[in-house]
Formats: sequence, C-alpha cells, structure tokens
Amino acid sequence: MDYQFSHDILGHPVATCELECEAFGDWLSHEIAQDTGQVTLLLNTIQQLQTHQLSHYQHNGKEYHLVFDKDEVELILNNNHIQEMAHSEEDESQELSDLHIQSGCGLADFHILLQAWQTFVS
Repeated sequence: MDYQFSHDILGHPVATCELECEAFGDWLSHEIAQDTGQVTLLLNTIQQLQTHQLSHYQHNGKEYHLVFDKDEVELILNNNHIQEMAHSEEDESQELSDLHIQSGCGLADFHILLQAWQTFVS
C-alpha cells in the first residue's frame, strides 16, 4: 500500500493512501490522529493475530470500524453513517451493500502503515 503523511495548515497530521485504500487515510487522519494509545492497541492486536492468539478482532470507532482476521483488515463505515446516507427504504438494501465495506488490505500492509503512522505522529 502506498501512502504519504503530511501536516495540514493547522499542523494536524494527515494521511493520504492510494486510491484503493484511501479510506484508511481518512481513518488515520480523523479517527486516530495523534491517539498513540489506539495505535499501540491495534499494533498489539496485530501481533496477537500473527501469533494465532486471536483469530479475529473488531475495533469500533466514531465513523469507521475495523474487522481483522489472520490475513486481512477491512475498514467499514459505521451503521449510523450508512443510515444517514440511505435515502429511501426500497433502495436502502442496495445502498447498504454498496457502502458497507470502504476499504481493505492485507494485515502485513496495515501493520506497516500503522507503524509508520506511529513514528510520524510521535
């Protein structure tokens, strides 16, 4: 996964990820930001997944939640944001399936991204 870190005009850290994984950049920039406690928790969780102490894990945030398994990570828009975006009941099931998964990547790539973010915001 290609990514780039910078600071906005106010000095806040900003992550930009390649097109297929751009939601991870939004998640890092807005949900994680400089919360190194969350980064440490997620890095520890990845280690537990890689050493087979866990088989799956879910991390809930304000706008997104992450679903981990031994090989992949999926970043998913939380249901309350999906419901706000759905316009009518008859179209809702199609919209929910279209909006459900925002982005996904391999666990190893996500691990590298998180380590880099942790270093960047420290």
